[in-house]
Amino acid sequence: MSAYILGLKRFEYKIVSTLNLITEQKIMRTIVLGLTHLGDSITPIVLVMLFSIRPSTRIIALTLAAAHFCTRIPVQVIKNKVARPRPYQTYSNINNKGPILRDYSFPSGHTTSAFTTATILAYFMPNISLLFYGLAAIVGLTRMILGVHYPTDVLIGSLIGTLVPIFLLSLIP
Repeated sequence: MSAYILGLKRFEYKIVSTLNLITEQKIMRTIVLGLTHLGDSITPIVLVMLFSIRPSTRIIALTLAAAHFCTRIPVQVIKNKVARPRPYQTYSNINNKGPILRDYSFPSGHTTSAFTTATILAYFMPNISLLFYGLAAIVGLTRMILGVHYPTDVLIGSLIGTLVPIFLLSLIP
């Protein structure tokens, strides 16, 4: 293994193991667990349903649904190809303080989902785009705090969740 890869692994371990200490405080663990759910698949499903109600916002619903469908494919392909174990599965001092996850770590699906939602909503509501991207970044941070993802998992998830929707949005006449 190259010195660069070893250095990156050590750097990621330090970040995740330090952030994971936050979960030792019950109130912080509760907050983190609440915020991380913004990256669940239920969030875009609820948003699609809400935006589908009014004819004037159905384009948001359709775009959001399409973007989530399109980002899920590369995430699952990459997860299965790379097959990277999660931090809590690799390091005994990193604890998973959330649900037990059976799939792989790279890239972060929650972060991809959060950034996909943020990118679509920011396109249609640019005046509050910082809020959407801020919440998406918080989701990525919670994934590391919970010990289920490394920084590169979150970084690549955020890139997929931003670039794929931007491409789809470029196709809208």
